[in-house]
Amino acid sequence: MMNLTGSGPTQFFYNLTPEVIDASFFDLGLKPSGRVLALNSLENRVYEVEVSNEEFLPSVIVKFYRPNRWSKDSILEEHAFLNELAELEIPVIAPLSINNQTLHVEKNTSLFYAIFPKVRGRLKDELNKDEIDQIGRLLGRIHNVGGVKKFQHRPNFTPENYIIGHFEQLENSEFLPQETVKNYLYVAEQINGLIAPFFQNLTFQRIHGDLHRGNILWTVHGPVVLDLDDCVNGPCEQDLWLLLSGRDDYSKQERELFITAYESMSKKEVNLNPFIMEAFRSMRLIHFNGWIAKRWEDPSFKNFYFTFDSQNYWETQLLDLKEQLGLLQDLIST
Repeated sequence: MMNLTGSGPTQFFYNLTPEVIDASFFDLGLKPSGRVLALNSLENRVYEVEVSNEEFLPSVIVKFYRPNRWSKDSILEEHAFLNELAELEIPVIAPLSINNQTLHVEKNTSLFYAIFPKVRGRLKDELNKDEIDQIGRLLGRIHNVGGVKKFQHRPNFTPENYIIGHFEQLENSEFLPQETVKNYLYVAEQINGLIAPFFQNLTFQRIHGDLHRGNILWTVHGPVVLDLDDCVNGPCEQDLWLLLSGRDDYSKQERELFITAYESMSKKEVNLNPFIMEAFRSMRLIHFNGWIAKRWEDPSFKNFYFTFDSQNYWETQLLDLKEQLGLLQDLIST
């Protein structure tokens, strides 16, 4: 069973300062101006840094990886996948190679970090038909490359990892209302029993793993896929359902258009039936809570998810999970 969320982040990571960031740049021969802008990221620490090096003007993006989450080898697999895609002119943001390396270690804190080019664009909450078509074809191309081989140092997207793998953390988190959490895990165990057998029939390959709309940047040239930090070995359907996850008729029509565009470029056969979608949705709900619990010592998580340790939060989560169990039971019986 893989540790998907890690433990024991250092105080250096919690309290990264502009001085540490500038020092990491100087170590690589880059010339930061001293202007550092923190960007929206909870899992890692991401900053826009102004530099005076001609080849990187006016700024670049630096990502400091959360300690104890990914090994050096697993981060390098992410970078290698990004570079494979970029070399085939598939629009992703690959790390810059500086001093013939894409992954670096900050000498005073031992934090892994990587530097990426800054790409201008915007995020979109709503997609029109042309944009859905573009994303479908782009994802098909990504999966064609992803299917060439599997990751050796990254986890598999399975219920064992994304459901059962969080039980110990949630059971042992004394700051949570344990009686409600106990009931929550009982329902989660039932869900695991329903969906685990279906994963034996799914084909696994390298996938993005967390392809929601916040990980697609729309530029003047079209969509660019961001942030493969969660890339794993998994079924292609995981990347497909999250972009168009609604249950209403309009969402179903959008999803059909998306899959048609995807299949026009992809060599993969996908099966995005309602049961598979609800199985993935259930896994995401449980994984999300396990992820927060393992990050609770991080001050940014306590500030952002300030109701997470409340009785009301977990009662709501329990009701949502019971609804998911009912949906899955209905779908499996039809």
